[in-house]
This record gives sequence, structure tokens and C-alpha cells, in this order.
Amino acid sequence: MFVMKHLMVMFLLVPIIAYGQTALIEEQSRKMEQIEKQVGESLDQLSVFVEVAGKKVLQRVINKRWPENIQTTFNVLKDSQGRIIYIGEFPTSESGDWNLELRHYFDENGKLIAFTKRLAFFSEECTDNAVVENTVELYDGNFKIIHATKSLTDNEGKSLDEQRCSDPYNWTFDKRPTASALAELKRIPQ
Repeated sequence: MFVMKHLMVMFLLVPIIAYGQTALIEEQSRKMEQIEKQVGESLDQLSVFVEVAGKKVLQRVINKRWPENIQTTFNVLKDSQGRIIYIGEFPTSESGDWNLELRHYFDENGKLIAFTKRLAFFSEECTDNAVVENTVELYDGNFKIIHATKSLTDNEGKSLDEQRCSDPYNWTFDKRPTASALAELKRIPQ
């Protein structure tokens, strides 16, 4: 009887927990989309910093005066309270063989809510076009992935086989639980 009561409680809790998880996924996705919209509408409000070869300190780009030898560009958007809500990281491919976009989205408390990666690269074994990998990860308040999606297409949107077309670079990417931790890691002025 005791076991039956506990099993019954567990069966009742599973749908509630699943609903809570779904609601959080939808909320984090909505927040990410709102921030992405703000980035698109506020291009003139983005702070742009570049990592230049041979320099330890990031340089701020003002009035579109871009320095030579850029290794990585960082776009930073702050909310009306001065809190970082978005950091876009765009490494430069000297050869032009790949294009990488890493985007980090943060809530009003500075916690990571989403990370996206868009990698485009060439793979003759796979397609005559560019291969485009899109990854989206949504996070809870404890820096745990609660939902992840990945797609692999050519640049015209046609699905590709992951076995033949996987990422040849096998990079790992820095993610941090907070905006301040990521900014510190990347040496972005706060």
C-alpha cells in the first residue's frame, strides 16, 4: 500500500514537471527571440570590440573605423539599465573556408538563457554548396541545457546527412553561466 501511494504520487508529478519544463523552454525561446529582435533594431546601439592580432586589449570600433588584422569581432548589447543582454562573437577566417557566428543571450539577472552557433563551411564530400550547421541551446537558471536543436543543411536549406557532412573543425566553444563571466573571459569591457 505504501509503495502504491508513492507510485501514484510520482505518476501525478511527471506531467506537472514536464509541463513546467515545456513552459520554461517556451519562455527562454521567447526571451531569446526578443533580444535578437532588439539586436536587429538597435544596430547603432551595439558596442563593437575587435581582437586584433598581437594586441592583448580589445579595441573599440567607433564610427566604423575598423583596424587591420582582426581576429574576432564582438557585438555587445546592453538593456536600458546598462546590463549586458547579448554578446555576439564572430571569429575571422583568414582563408575564407568557414564562417562562424556565436551568440550568447542573457536575462535581466545576467544569466545565460540561450546560446546559438551558426557555422558555414565547405565540404566537397558532402555538397557542391556550403554546409550550414545551426545549433540552439536553451538554458535554465542553473546553467543546464533544457532544450537543444541542431540542423545541418546546405546554403539553400536542403537537409544533409550528418555522417557525411559533420563539422570538420571539431571546435569547442566557451560558454559561461553569466554575462559578466563571459565578458571577463573574452576581455570585453563592462
